[in-house]
Amino acid sequence: MRIGINALAWRPERQAGVDTYLRQLVGALQQIDAENEYIVFLGTGAQDQLGIAGGRFREVVCPVVSRWRPGRALWEELGLPRQVADEEIEVLLCAGGMVPTNLSIPAVQVIHDLQVYHYPENFSWLKRRFLQRMLPRSAETASLTVASSEYTRRDVVRFLRQRPEDTQVVHLAGRVGCQPASAESVQRIRSQYDLEEEYLLCVATSHLHKNLHGLVEAYGRADLAVGLVLVGKRGTGYGQLIKAIRRARGRERISVLGRVPTEELGALYTGATGFVLPSLFEGFGMTVLEAMQCGCPVTCSSLTALPEVAGEAALLFDPRDPEAFAETLDRISNDETLHEQLREEGFRQAAKFDWQQTARRTIDALLEAMRGRTDRSGKER
Repeated sequence: MRIGINALAWRPERQAGVDTYLRQLVGALQQIDAENEYIVFLGTGAQDQLGIAGGRFREVVCPVVSRWRPGRALWEELGLPRQVADEEIEVLLCAGGMVPTNLSIPAVQVIHDLQVYHYPENFSWLKRRFLQRMLPRSAETASLTVASSEYTRRDVVRFLRQRPEDTQVVHLAGRVGCQPASAESVQRIRSQYDLEEEYLLCVATSHLHKNLHGLVEAYGRADLAVGLVLVGKRGTGYGQLIKAIRRARGRERISVLGRVPTEELGALYTGATGFVLPSLFEGFGMTVLEAMQCGCPVTCSSLTALPEVAGEAALLFDPRDPEAFAETLDRISNDETLHEQLREEGFRQAAKFDWQQTARRTIDALLEAMRGRTDRSGKER
């Protein structure tokens, strides 16, 4: 089978979920698949950075820059179908981009979340209009839609009007290589960022729905004897986060590191007393699994896809309940018995998610699309 991967959304300079997904998926496909051939379509400037080793995998560079969404969208619709035909692709995996509406071969669309329907304020007017118009059309064209979680699959059926039988769940995993760090590495990171010996860690972009301002408010309410470390790039809620920090009790113990190199995350997770993810919305929750892989006790929101990912291995709380939130932070900071329980259960839970399994299930979805799914009009594709 000659498989095309629409990776035009991939930007090597970012650390967004779609970028991590593509890097991890392509790496796993190269490890497990010695039969099929893959052509990966990338934007200009993104070539030679996805870890493609050659052999059955080859890159095709498209004349468009990935970060320029209007140009990328135009190329996906008009230029990509021609390239797909020229490369004699049999099935196309749209891993973060749109399915061209005039595509003549089967396609599998990957949806990680439909945040634009839940939190449209996180998007510019133009981007919001584009996504809400094009995502249903892309789903209509796709032979099959793959969602990262059951929660997201239900959203696909609800918002994109996809038939349930034309959707599947293919779980992701924590990043490969994110594992417990040595004591020396942990101490080096503490010294580098001037962190306290004990701290709670949150890794998330400061968008409003990530609820970092709520975390800071709960931290101040709990009056804890540990620090709070926030890692992640600035988002739509950064201003509200800074205001919350200025008002918070214990604000001098809150460290805002911003975006850090990926290779430093393992030491930050390993050195943390606990990992906290207070999101109001997640399509999956990869950082929960990364923390578990590093032996860091996890507490996270009980909303959206997070219970599906965390299972019984995390202390769940309702982030909309300020008292319950503060009480949970107190428990994760001070209960040593709970620490050990969550650490051991976390290792077991994280082991249930594996990128090679993700790759195998993705291949299965592509094969199913090839076998002849029907589109919404009942016509064979």
